[in-house]
Amino acid sequence: MVEKGPVLVDHRERSSGIPDALVAAGLDVQLTDLPVGDYVLGHGLAVERKGPGDLSASIRDGRLFDQAVRLQSTFPQAVLLVEGEPRMAEDAWRGAVCRLLEDGFTVLHSLDVEDSAAWIARLAKRARRAAPTSRTDGPRRSPRHPSAQAEVMLSAVPGISATMARSLLAAHGSVAAVAAAAPDGLRSHPGIGRVRAARLAEALHGAYVAPADREPEPERPAPGTRPARRWILSSRDRDEETRSFDRRAIALRALRSSAEGTQLVDGLTGEVLDAEGAAEHLAE
Repeated sequence: MVEKGPVLVDHRERSSGIPDALVAAGLDVQLTDLPVGDYVLGHGLAVERKGPGDLSASIRDGRLFDQAVRLQSTFPQAVLLVEGEPRMAEDAWRGAVCRLLEDGFTVLHSLDVEDSAAWIARLAKRARRAAPTSRTDGPRRSPRHPSAQAEVMLSAVPGISATMARSLLAAHGSVAAVAAAAPDGLRSHPGIGRVRAARLAEALHGAYVAPADREPEPERPAPGTRPARRWILSSRDRDEETRSFDRRAIALRALRSSAEGTQLVDGLTGEVLDAEGAAEHLAE
């Protein structure tokens, strides 16, 4: 499909100079408030740009991986554009990037803002090319090889990319073996944390619910609305004041020092953590 709409750019990118460079490249640019990503280059492609300071901060507080999951759940193609040299230990940021690659995230590196603009302009123009580069002779067929079918089955679980599905199958041997290992036996697998292991276990072991009896799927946020990300401490003691945080790392540390029975609720995903879970997330 050829993209004919404008390139959507988050308003916070206005001062970067990249929107002006895209206009100079002949692209129709529209500044807006994007709920996910910095640049939407088409219905199926979005880019998250991370400068040196932003990448370092988002790795330290865990935002980077949350943003990656949200991008992958919203767009078929999600690109992380790493700009310049991150301001943190090389092993730390390279390890984070490798984790994203294992999860099927596309990562590009640019030298500076001008180089980032060149990458984004090229990606946007390819999204608007006159014809696809691959031959399409009809509807896409399901894979015939059983191993390819197994990959498709696992990659249907949110947060499990095709690359991660192959990695799980290579390590365990079959979908049945992955199901037998879920959730606790998967926690040691690279890239599989508490959330992904729980999602796999729910998909592979959860009781079937007919479509008519299922809860409605949450609607995608409308353009121009950015949900405020909050982490809420919930205590069994009703007299204790409920606290909320806008930074995940601070909320996790607050949970570890709270009274027994206190839980941390992710206001966006609904994920619930106890003190033990907080310790594991801080150690990741």
